[in-house]
Amino acid sequence: MNQEQLTIGYDEFMTHPRQERLRIFNNVSAENCALLIKTHCGRWLTTNRPRLTPEQIAVAEELIPLITPKWYKADNKKKVERETKVLERKLEAVFSREDVMQFGNANFADYLPPVEDKNY
Repeated sequence: MNQEQLTIGYDEFMTHPRQERLRIFNNVSAENCALLIKTHCGRWLTTNRPRLTPEQIAVAEELIPLITPKWYKADNKKKVERETKVLERKLEAVFSREDVMQFGNANFADYLPPVEDKNY
């Protein structure tokens, strides 16, 4: 990556078509990737909390703090793949396929506006 990497916030990122989001995501820093995904997951949890079971909420709350730049650094791919597979299995055990896709994949998920979470 060059020195002048693109930096983009979640709200701007989500205004782009899905294929463009993927291109952008692949061209931002690991820190920016983590911020985009963490923001999306947090907003997804806040938006969906009223319909989720306590077990689903616990799994989502366990996962969100684990989203860090190390997940998106090229030199960590093998180790991170093992970690994320374990987390994916946890998500798949308690969420529907659609919820898993919407929760963890901001590149293809629907935009979620900011919502105040009264639980925090």
